Amino acid sequence: MSLLEDSQRASVIASCANPLPSNVVSQYGKRIIRISDHQVVKCGLDVIREEFENQRIAYELVDSRIARIPRVYDFFSDEQGYGYIVIEFMKGKVIDPLDDASAIQRVANVLSHLVTLRYHIPRSLYGGACRGILFPETEDLVFDSLGRMEEWFNSRLFAHNPRLDLQGCDLVLCHLDIAPRNIIWQEDGSLCLIDSASAGFYPRLFELCMQWIFDGKNGTFNSLLLESVDPFPPFPSIISLH
Repeated sequence: MSLLEDSQRASVIASCANPLPSNVVSQYGKRIIRISDHQVVKCGLDVIREEFENQRIAYELVDSRIARIPRVYDFFSDEQGYGYIVIEFMKGKVIDPLDDASAIQRVANVLSHLVTLRYHIPRSLYGGACRGILFPETEDLVFDSLGRMEEWFNSRLFAHNPRLDLQGCDLVLCHLDIAPRNIIWQEDGSLCLIDSASAGFYPRLFELCMQWIFDGKNGTFNSLLLESVDPFPPFPSIISLH
């Protein structure tokens, strides 16, 4: 991975400040601007280095024969605090709503691959604070053990709620934002998974929980995916992160 020179970064900032309408490629939330035939830029006040590092590691870990992860080239911020992530442009289409059974089975196969990758403590991929809707944006939560994570979740429950028991759970790679908008279907048949901002090593339950939370908000996608996945992951392999 080679970072951009200062002049190239300045050119990226200028391209994002006044993009041609045809170069704005995102129709969901955060701004994504195409700057060349091979690169796009994700930019905004809430675009941070953590997301860049998370996707960099996801690119290294995930088997590209099963799911492609866009390569990231650089992260930087400007004087106004806007963050910029330069990302590989993945040509293809988003299918939303997505209710084709064979396509959803392919997504389920990706999740089956992700559970073969694990780590020994719960964490984001890059090792920083846990992110995503299961965790509060106002706290930088870093856990040194599964037990600590379990304690934190239980401390937030009402007294009458059943206690959460995570002991014995494998900590597997979870994307935590699997949705039609985050899947690009390429012309060669490849499936590309984008937006690894919330990804980390967590109990498989967390990935399934996200589908339960959003059930009905993506048409029938969430319920069909839950029907297609095996809730009990195979014995995963230990990976080494540096």
